[in-house]
Amino acid sequence: MLRAGGVAWSAHRLDAAEVAGSNPARPTLIIAEKNDAAKRIAFALDRSYKKLSVDGIPVYTGLWNSIKIYVIPARGHLYTLKTDVAELSLFPVLDVEWVPAADDKYVAKLLDVIKKFIKETSEIIIACDYDIEGETIGYNIVKYNGGFEKIVKRAKFSTLTVEELKQSFNSLLSREKWLMADAGRTRHYIDFIWGISLSRLLMNEVRQGTGKRLSLSIGRVQGPTLIEIYNRESEINSYVPKPYWKFKAVGELRGQEFELSGPNLKSVDEVERAKKLKGKYGKVVFFDKGIEEIKPPYPFNLSDLQKEAYRLFGIQPWESLSILEKLYLRALISYPRTSSQKLPPTINYRSILSKLGQRYKEAGNVSRSHPVEGPMDDPAHPAIYPTGELQPLTGSEYKIYDLVARRFISSFYRNVRVAKKYMKVRADGFDLEADGAAVIDKGWLEVYPFREIREKSIPDAEVGEEVLIKDVNVELTFTKPPSRYTPSSLLEWMETNEIGTKATRADIIKTLYKRGYIRGNKIEITELGFSVARYFSFSQIITLEMTRKLEKSLENIEFGKAYPGEILNESAMFLIEELKNAKRSEEMVELTKKYLAAGTGESLGKCPVCGKGDLILHISQAGKRYLKCNVCGASAPLPRKGKLVSAKKNCSYCGWPLIKRGGWVFCPNPNCPSSKLKNA
Repeated sequence: MLRAGGVAWSAHRLDAAEVAGSNPARPTLIIAEKNDAAKRIAFALDRSYKKLSVDGIPVYTGLWNSIKIYVIPARGHLYTLKTDVAELSLFPVLDVEWVPAADDKYVAKLLDVIKKFIKETSEIIIACDYDIEGETIGYNIVKYNGGFEKIVKRAKFSTLTVEELKQSFNSLLSREKWLMADAGRTRHYIDFIWGISLSRLLMNEVRQGTGKRLSLSIGRVQGPTLIEIYNRESEINSYVPKPYWKFKAVGELRGQEFELSGPNLKSVDEVERAKKLKGKYGKVVFFDKGIEEIKPPYPFNLSDLQKEAYRLFGIQPWESLSILEKLYLRALISYPRTSSQKLPPTINYRSILSKLGQRYKEAGNVSRSHPVEGPMDDPAHPAIYPTGELQPLTGSEYKIYDLVARRFISSFYRNVRVAKKYMKVRADGFDLEADGAAVIDKGWLEVYPFREIREKSIPDAEVGEEVLIKDVNVELTFTKPPSRYTPSSLLEWMETNEIGTKATRADIIKTLYKRGYIRGNKIEITELGFSVARYFSFSQIITLEMTRKLEKSLENIEFGKAYPGEILNESAMFLIEELKNAKRSEEMVELTKKYLAAGTGESLGKCPVCGKGDLILHISQAGKRYLKCNVCGASAPLPRKGKLVSAKKNCSYCGWPLIKRGGWVFCPNPNCPSSKLKNA
């Protein structure tokens, strides 16, 4: 039994009203976003905090400034948008409302507990992540549970360290205006309305043309991103390579051989002239040398880190974000969803460097008192940095943390110093160039060795000196089409074109994969993705310009420069008008038929027969679904209805990948000793 406020409580099953009403001084309710954050907040405010179970919901309680506190984790978004317009042929869908996010008993019980605690407390503190989504989570909980009758305050923090949490709760923000929540809720409205309306348009196109009910989706940010991939694919497919010759030579000066690079050659005559240079002399027409100082890379924002993690380790952008969030909840790093490349002095540089010195000896060799910073800023959070707290880590978690820690330390390090040389040699009308580089001080490369400086030696020279052309190499090659996007470069394209947010871009790319619109790390568009993108590429419904304009409008709401109602109305009217102009595409119907015959492109696991291929979900012309290996052709039937996803484990009887439909987990292998495994 636990005692507080003179009332005995069971640590296993309590009534919310009894708990909250037991203290004669009205308590304070703190709403956190996740359970780990709730525990750390409770510990920071009262190291003797207790964990209770109120109607099966975890509640952390303690004393803060002599006031009883209750910290309840919200488990992310507890409210979502829903429409009662069920008929798929009806769109646009504008009649939507906020409802509890899931129909399961836990969410209903959690909201019931929160509502009772709100009723019995005098003050509510929103301690969700300090960004648009966190503000929306907190606002909706307060709004739909009678919280605006109470005093509502906001905690702002960028790490879950004890010191920062205490500081945050001792300087709470008032919430007379909910601009971030206004922007977040408006974004949810627009994304839902556009997503469901455009998706129904697509599904109706396919159903009318093929008679098949195919689950398709598209959104206002997914759309332009997919169209960009489609445009790149079209460029690649239509590209006509042009021949040219690469021109390299070996020069000799003062007894030293070195490489010379000539211009690309465009004709056979030029090639013949270049070959005749062998054994001849050219003259130095320009020479320069000096010391180049290379400053440390900027502290990480989310996008920069995602791109670096993909470049170095092949970690997908959405995976790196998930890892960063785990490290944040363990108080190892600061809040990751940030655009900033700046580190304010308030984070106490020296203290963090001192703690990091236990693991990174380089932290004791810094030469700057203030870090090198980039131009990008974020009013909500600084750049991502390590808190100095150390815990054992392995695998990808270690790689991501190590990247953050080394980048932070390097920003205080001395510059890399490189001795550079440049020479231009003119021979028979050709200008040949040579570059030399030698690292004379590794500087920040000692702690952040993930950048390469290619060292190359060339001799000193004076203008007018003669250089012997000892050898000439001319190689026929062809111009190349634009490179395919990777998840990292596509993320960069989205950022450059200002669509999506730092928090959503990676998930949008992940969704395109999940929908079967794209495949591979060197992204290729599938038949289905091609047909969807081509259909919308000829309309004005989802264009890059429209999406960028909406993003700017949502940003204006956040900064009080626009009203949610105006933006919602403008967006809805545009959608209505464009849907009126939407025309049926016979080309899309034909491409979709090909897609149905070829398979969705969605893999539900590795083939256990050959061990090489993927089991791809197919839909026959009769509407039957089945798995088929894309290497050996092994197949298995599937249920005709319901959403199918991989259960991410294999059957213990036969080794086939298990499939999940709702709450049912089954083995698709018709010859399996146990053909239907429930909840395996």
